[in-house]
Amino acid sequence: MPKGSALAQLVLFGSPDVVKRVQSFLKAGGGAWSTAEIHTAATLEEVHTRVRETSPEVVVVLAQMNGPSAEYETWLKGFGLLPNAVTILLSDNRGVAEMAQGTGQPIVLPVADLSPSLLDDMLMLAVEFQHLRHKQGQMQQFYDLAEARFRDMADLFADWLWEVDTELHLTFSSARKRPASGAVKGSQMTACFLPEEKLRIEDDFAELVRSPRPFHDRDYWSADPYGSRICWSVSGVPVMDKAGKLLGYRGVARDISSVKASTDQIYYLVNHDPLTGVMNRQRCQDEVIRTLRAAKRENRTGALVLLDIDRFSYVNHTFGHLTGDKLLIHLAQVLKDNVRTGDLVARLDGDQFAVLLRDVRPEDLDGRLERLQNAITTRPMPAEAGAVSMNVSAGVALYPEDGNNADELLAHALDALDKAKERGPRRFERYDAANPGSSGASGQLEWVELVNECLNSHETRMVLYYQPIVPLLGPAVKQHAEHYEVLLRLIDREGNLIVPSKFITTAEEFGLVSKIDHLVTTRAVAMLQEWHKQGRKVHLSVNLSGKTFDDASFLTMAKELLKKANLPDKALVFEITETALLRDLQLVKTFMTAMKELGAGFALDDCGVGYSSFNYIRQLELDFIKIDGSFVRNLHLNGDDQAFVKALADVARQKNISTVAEMVEHEAAMVALQQLGVDFGQGFFFAPPAAELPEAGWSKKFVN
Repeated sequence: MPKGSALAQLVLFGSPDVVKRVQSFLKAGGGAWSTAEIHTAATLEEVHTRVRETSPEVVVVLAQMNGPSAEYETWLKGFGLLPNAVTILLSDNRGVAEMAQGTGQPIVLPVADLSPSLLDDMLMLAVEFQHLRHKQGQMQQFYDLAEARFRDMADLFADWLWEVDTELHLTFSSARKRPASGAVKGSQMTACFLPEEKLRIEDDFAELVRSPRPFHDRDYWSADPYGSRICWSVSGVPVMDKAGKLLGYRGVARDISSVKASTDQIYYLVNHDPLTGVMNRQRCQDEVIRTLRAAKRENRTGALVLLDIDRFSYVNHTFGHLTGDKLLIHLAQVLKDNVRTGDLVARLDGDQFAVLLRDVRPEDLDGRLERLQNAITTRPMPAEAGAVSMNVSAGVALYPEDGNNADELLAHALDALDKAKERGPRRFERYDAANPGSSGASGQLEWVELVNECLNSHETRMVLYYQPIVPLLGPAVKQHAEHYEVLLRLIDREGNLIVPSKFITTAEEFGLVSKIDHLVTTRAVAMLQEWHKQGRKVHLSVNLSGKTFDDASFLTMAKELLKKANLPDKALVFEITETALLRDLQLVKTFMTAMKELGAGFALDDCGVGYSSFNYIRQLELDFIKIDGSFVRNLHLNGDDQAFVKALADVARQKNISTVAEMVEHEAAMVALQQLGVDFGQGFFFAPPAAELPEAGWSKKFVN
């Protein structure tokens, strides 16, 4: 404390003897307080008046109180609101100390203990307490101002600002723009989006809770009050406490519907079968994968049912294909009418349908299947010539009992379906692990034996075919480069060529596909080196299985191969599918980064058949996207396909990605592709796959 200067003015209130005693102690101390201006007050009101007159200077009031009273308590509460005053209560009464604590005046000095040094210390403590209270008030003002600013900005912000705990309960939600009116503090984040997004959001955030990290631009769909779908691009960062424990996530969600052309149409096309309106094969596969993940996490059971219409070819031949299509639509409607809201109905191919029964106990399954079978047989399809009756066979596989991954569950359901069809019409068969379908198993073993034979004698039993990828528009034409997709053919014991669709699924299941991809990539690089020595600007696209990315040795091999080859940029292009990305997106990204550093290019194959295609286009550094042939085959006749292809081409052009249309089978489709801005075409209209490249490359007849 500096000598000769007072730190505050003093006001004394109390009995004359106590006031006199305090004054004598202050003068006896000889410090700054000995020169302080000391005022006395006869009443509490006079104390208030003195403090108000002294503002804004600091005033320390020493008030004697012999016991608690309502008057004293009221005065202390009001006095605590004065910004420049602090009180030291002089009392030997315990009740006064308790009253002081309750009113925010914590400094109480027993009269019996008064001494010059103690009084000096208490006055210093009072001044420090006042300074701290003043600083606290300032900090509270700053905090209140900052919070008010944040809330004002958040409520004016065009995007949705959100925060959740680890259980996905909202702990903050900005007011102006929300995915749903119920997106308020305390509600579930999943309830803000479409019901079919619930599993995907839970799955995504479960992984983020296990491995906390920032995430960016994840698309989730909600609905506005009028029923239109809205796409939200969601980004967030983990929220940690001081000990590093995860508390939740906070972030921002942006409505990107306006920048997605025809969002409802695109969402529907990529998720649904165009004939029946139920989900398509790819969406069914994705939903099975997510359902199995959630079932494993939550210890739940269910079943996958595959159904075929008995003698469906007879219906087509007898009544015509139009009636056959109507029968497929009718069956889809019957299935939808007889499953619960949370179940899934999909058309896989032709007359084959899938029903995913979620959260069904094994002991309840027979009853569910019996009701489903009765509903199908008792609802014939009305027709002009009379009702067309309908019988189905079905194969059933339970999860997790019969399979804990999508490929295994689907294979076992298909095995049960084959058994049902063998045993006669209208059969529903469960998969029996003790007695699986012998024909399917023996057939697989034959393919395994053949693939191994070809791998061991690959020089003579494995042949690379090349199908041209032809430029359709100016920029692609001006490159004067030749593009081909590499397609593998096996040669069986009789010298017949075997296409990959016959053996690739078995090769993946028995762990042989990585060896195949290794061989094809090695040969493709060797051929590229040879052609580039000849002066030909050839680019080859090689397909990679999703399971190859699990093989770390393949990445090592590919790195060494490309380093030694020293090929031109993007001479080798790896084609990857959404199935590979769905297995492990981060693993694929790591592979892409390593290969791009060595000059490889990348293409997203079968684009459009999965509902995440647009998301992957935005996330990945792609050079090409290959539009699935199902959208191209009848492009000139189908307005929906044209809208989807144009949207895909527009998005790709904005990302500087070239587009390739697969399965171009006639000139009308090629012309439509050129009008829609697609860069390349591939299909039998241009040329079938061949074991040799044309000597002079490709003529320009297709683009002139």
